[in-house]
Amino acid sequence: MASFCVRPNGVLQYDLCLYGRRFRETSGLRDTPENRRRIRRDLRRINAEIEMGTFDYAAWFPNSRKLAEAQRWLREQGSRAPDQRFGPYAWQWYQLHLGDWKESYARRVCGVLEGYLIPHFGEWPLDQITERAVRAFRHELLELTNARGERRLSNARINFILTPLAGVMRFAESELGIEHPMRQIRPLRDDRDDPMPLTAEQVHAFLAAVDPDYYLYFKLRFYTGLRSCEVDGLKVCYVDLERRQLRVREARVDGRQTTLKHRKTRRDIPLSPGLAAELDRHIRGRQGDDYVFTRSDGRPLHPSWVAEQVWKPTLKALGLAPRRVYQTRHTAAVLHLAAGENPLFVSRLLGHSSTKMLFERYAPFVANALGDDGSAFEAMMASQ
Repeated sequence: MASFCVRPNGVLQYDLCLYGRRFRETSGLRDTPENRRRIRRDLRRINAEIEMGTFDYAAWFPNSRKLAEAQRWLREQGSRAPDQRFGPYAWQWYQLHLGDWKESYARRVCGVLEGYLIPHFGEWPLDQITERAVRAFRHELLELTNARGERRLSNARINFILTPLAGVMRFAESELGIEHPMRQIRPLRDDRDDPMPLTAEQVHAFLAAVDPDYYLYFKLRFYTGLRSCEVDGLKVCYVDLERRQLRVREARVDGRQTTLKHRKTRRDIPLSPGLAAELDRHIRGRQGDDYVFTRSDGRPLHPSWVAEQVWKPTLKALGLAPRRVYQTRHTAAVLHLAAGENPLFVSRLLGHSSTKMLFERYAPFVANALGDDGSAFEAMMASQ
């Protein structure tokens, strides 16, 4: 811990005990009541940082002749200190980074810390979290199953669980000199399901069968590829009927209105005359801050409620295979491309930064929609 003393020349001096070793630094201040109050304020902050394990010698004493020696000592001793267990350090890391994250992302990180990382690594000293330990932890996550014997966690979910762990250990490396154990660990292969877009005929059948209260909601999703968070958070003020545009500016995530995750998702979506007319009738009489789409009782929409109460029952009634609501977005992409729309336009419609994903993800489905199987070429050759 840290205290102060008065040197024989009447100058106040910091007296620090860091992991059993003493370091003294001059304050350059004369011994007066005002300067003593100032030193005590500094000492409260220094002792708090030492207690939390965040004390930075260079920040307090940048011109000290003992700086290199003190930093080396702190690196050597820091990882062996009782307060350098993963749990307390991870929460410090979390608090320090809150200002860098969106609120929704911070809640997800907090959930990972509370649900996975702290229960497993909470009492571990930071310098004992090795590559072997991390790989063993990941293997445990891969082995988790539900009551039906199916894997509980997807590869994408496991990768996300390990992301805060990597962040904590990277921070510990820069601050405490602890070797980062995850440099050689690559993310698991993305195991997302292939797109299951609906055909144009299936879209028409779905819109004819769905509850009329949600007809326009799903039509807009099939026609524009809006994500759940974007359409659920769409407000009347973002419907520009004069220019026939939807301005995508906000989203509704985890029951809260928020800004968009990425700048590239901020976009203006053109509306056909027919769709604009339907929206005009739908929002007539509403205020600018009202949601465009709500439940029948006026409450805001939530993706899981839409999926369970509207989407899945309609698919089942039509005899269509189960699929996620996100397939409305895949459907919009495939049908726009199959209709001959410019890929750059479709990419902007969906909020992608380039057309690369369109060709990588949707090319086979567009070929099927157009009947592109080489038969046109064979017919041409046969006619010669």
